[in-house]
Amino acid sequence: MKRRDFDFIIVGGGSAGCVLANRLSSDPHNRVLLLEAGPKDSGLFMTMPAGYYRTYLDPRTNWTYASEPEPYMNGRRISVPRGRVLGGSSSINSMVYLRGHPLDYDGWAGNDMPDWDYAHCLPYFRKSETSDRGADVYRGDDGPLGVSRGTLPLEIFDSFLGAAAEAGFPISNDLNGAGPEGFARLDSTRKGGRRCSAAVAYLRPALSRPNLTVVTGALAHRVLMEGTRAVGVAFETRGRMVAVRALREVILSGGAINSPQLLMLSGIGPGDELSRHGIAIRHELDGVGRNLQDHLDISLKFTCRRPVSLAWLGDPVRRFAAGVQWIFTKRGIVSSNIFEIGGLIRSNETAPWPNLQFHLSPVLFDYAGSKVSLAEGFMLHCSQLRQESRGRITLASADPRQKARIQFNFLSTEKDRQEMREGIRVARDIVNQQAMADILGEEVAPGANLRSDAELDTWVRETAETEFHPSCSCKMGNDDQAVVDSDLRVRGLQGLRVVDASIMPTIISANLNGPTIMIAEKAADKILGRPPLAPAALPRIAAAA
Repeated sequence: MKRRDFDFIIVGGGSAGCVLANRLSSDPHNRVLLLEAGPKDSGLFMTMPAGYYRTYLDPRTNWTYASEPEPYMNGRRISVPRGRVLGGSSSINSMVYLRGHPLDYDGWAGNDMPDWDYAHCLPYFRKSETSDRGADVYRGDDGPLGVSRGTLPLEIFDSFLGAAAEAGFPISNDLNGAGPEGFARLDSTRKGGRRCSAAVAYLRPALSRPNLTVVTGALAHRVLMEGTRAVGVAFETRGRMVAVRALREVILSGGAINSPQLLMLSGIGPGDELSRHGIAIRHELDGVGRNLQDHLDISLKFTCRRPVSLAWLGDPVRRFAAGVQWIFTKRGIVSSNIFEIGGLIRSNETAPWPNLQFHLSPVLFDYAGSKVSLAEGFMLHCSQLRQESRGRITLASADPRQKARIQFNFLSTEKDRQEMREGIRVARDIVNQQAMADILGEEVAPGANLRSDAELDTWVRETAETEFHPSCSCKMGNDDQAVVDSDLRVRGLQGLRVVDASIMPTIISANLNGPTIMIAEKAADKILGRPPLAPAALPRIAAAA
């Protein structure tokens, strides 16, 4: 890399970073540098949609984070996979594309940030995608991100949707459209039978631009400051240190773990935390690393009475044959992300909008070992969407090579524990409907004998994981815990922004990749000084009483 000065330096080549690299470099006068700690996005399993069972635990493309011992979960360390590769987590995730509920965004706007309501965010969702459903007031058909509806013709999918309807839940034609509540066939970021990550959608089309430089294997050590202005980044690559200068802005897009860590390593954050590690305080900002949120997830497991699942994927020979079919045709089972059925529902009358999310997996799967079981069965994942518990990112040391400390504090409130119990009971209610009667075998986990609140709480503490959606640790807002303002500028500083899932004030009630891409699309217009897209004219959705 010969050049040492750029207009914009983006730290982190994940979902947000790839969007920004494309949009900022679309003006040939802007010289843009994208730094990514991981490698290029390549390999068979990163392209194959069903290959995520191999990629999401691969240490070559995953930061392999884990939480500190969780005090309300028997001291367990919770796995936190994050993408360390171009495309970030969009290159290793399960590709589910959901935007969340309009009231999520209206809640952000209610904190004196009116241009972050759903009407102002929706145009950027539309701008980002090409949906195979076609264009309408909610969906786009000419954006970079390929979004496809699940179409696997599995009997268990149809039976489950029938059971959900029998249990009294709505069936939505499009959870990203006019029906944001209920069960549905889900969208995923796939195009032409391949994964469509942010790197595929946004970065690759821009790589030939002479004004865009991409450096992989680049670990950022700190943001360089002159007074209150960010002027560059110091990073390590191939065993040597490099300093680059930003003539206009430094943009942190490392995600909810790495962005607050880099701010603190740069002397920006809570004074006591910086002093503890001998880091000179350049700008005290107490909210950095605080407000951490994620979706806690449990996996209920059931056997099937007859062969309606994808248990045959546990057979290496048949799995190999499916892979060969995909290599030559980009069709078949492994062209799917498997999670094609899911739902966003309210578990009780007091929830103003969906507070639980479900994903149906038509196969029994061991996430810890990435192994598919040969037993006929299915899994029903349930996650709490808006926890009361709050966590924090802190430093382990002043060494950028050392992983940050992650503390979620999951299940610290009775409401959080109650909603997880409700999720188990809702799942049991659905699968025991008539539509599933000739399919459902035994409840393997948690086990039908576990019924009381105390028994269910114990099982959740012992088995729950996250949905891999860390967020909110550099939150946007106006209060004393806010890290960035509504334009995503770090408060009290110049030339420095954060653009990734960490800026969410509260976590979105769904998967986060789509919302993160939207945030970056919206941020690009702010950074370039362009007028925002006109807000969508939609009927207002009120929270349930």
